[in-house]
Amino acid sequence: MLGTVQTIAEAVDWLSYSFLYVRMLQNPKLYGIFDPEKTLKENPTLKRRRLDLAHTAACLLEKSHLIRYDRKSGALQPTPMGRISSQFYMSHTSMALYGRQLRPNMT
Repeated sequence: MLGTVQTIAEAVDWLSYSFLYVRMLQNPKLYGIFDPEKTLKENPTLKRRRLDLAHTAACLLEKSHLIRYDRKSGALQPTPMGRISSQFYMSHTSMALYGRQLRPNMT
C-alpha cells in the first residue's frame, strides 16, 4: 500500500475495477455470496460484500502491524513495515513474523 488507497471507501471503489469483482458478479456462490438472486437484486453492485472484504483485509493488515486502521473515519495509513511489505511484495504473514522477531536494540 504505497498511498494508492487511503480509506476504506477508496478500497471499496478500487475493488469495483478488479477482476475479483467481475468474477463475483459472474459466479457469486463461489465467492461466498449465498442466495445470489436476492443479494444481487438488493445490492446489484455488491457494495456491501466489497465493503466487508475491504474491512476484513484492513483488520488483518492492522493485526500484522502493516497499517493503522481508524474504524471511525475509515482512514488507512501504512506503517514502515507495511511500506516494506508493499515495496517488496511480501505477504502479511511473513511481515508479521519479522515484526515479532525484531527487537528495538537490534542493529
